[in-house]
Amino acid sequence: MPHMGIMIWIRGARLKTLPLAIAPVLIGASLAWRDAGERRVAVAVLCGFVALLLQIAANFANDYSDGIRGTDAGRAIAGEQLSRGPARLVASGVNPKKVLVAAGICALAACLCGLAVIALTGYWWFILVGIACLAAGWFYVGGKHPYGYHYLGEVFVFIFFGLVATCGTMFALSGSITTDGLLGGSAAGLVAVAVLCVNNLRDIESDSNHGKHTWMTAMGRQNGTVFTIAILIISALIALHHLLQSSIYAANSIPLIALIAIIAILCAAQIAASYAIARKTYRKALPLCSLDSLTVAAIFVLSTMLA
Repeated sequence: MPHMGIMIWIRGARLKTLPLAIAPVLIGASLAWRDAGERRVAVAVLCGFVALLLQIAANFANDYSDGIRGTDAGRAIAGEQLSRGPARLVASGVNPKKVLVAAGICALAACLCGLAVIALTGYWWFILVGIACLAAGWFYVGGKHPYGYHYLGEVFVFIFFGLVATCGTMFALSGSITTDGLLGGSAAGLVAVAVLCVNNLRDIESDSNHGKHTWMTAMGRQNGTVFTIAILIISALIALHHLLQSSIYAANSIPLIALIAIIAILCAAQIAASYAIARKTYRKALPLCSLDSLTVAAIFVLSTMLA
């Protein structure tokens, strides 16, 4: 029973979504690495923990809010294989207050890591960024008027899982934000939006029934599918642009075989995710899209290293 209890919480943390948190940190760190200070390893690791802990906190908070609203009805751990999506804690019978406490503990741990980043860098205004991140995580589906129920979830996901995470890491390490940082943040943000769209495509009927208005409920399944695949492709093109640009301006050109291998891996990841979305196999599409964020991040990391 203790083992089962731990497994329920691990599943409830939605580990498959965590690549979305680490990918923008990897992109931001790689772009800033050469200009970073002596404490760059400590700062980068702490930024990674901030992103991961905030992601888990948001997952628990969303589980709590959707659970008490009934949006996740029928998504119990025991029936995960038969449910329309990944299992949820509140829907599985876990006390909602415990889920809320878990979200608070993870958020507190993220705050402590964030304060450590501030102590190492001296950028005290990061406190405001942290408050904004916490508010975005809670009000996505929490509160009386959650923005995730009113067509704004995709916008905020792009901003916080893309631009804020990438550019925040970059600034923490180097004290500046470049055009490449904005492009890298956009690439990471688009993949995160694609993951949210896949999630909402899967839940399109339930969301409509519960008054949850998303881009997918507005577009419909067919148009939403095309849109989701399109933004995945755009994210890959941004990463490919950075790779080719790095190759052109590199002091030592990237070997052709390395370029071909990197592009082949990127294309394979995109094709696998897009195929799963097109086939409406959302249980496969979600982790594939999530892992695709790491592929995009790897392109930025490798192209920066090779250049």
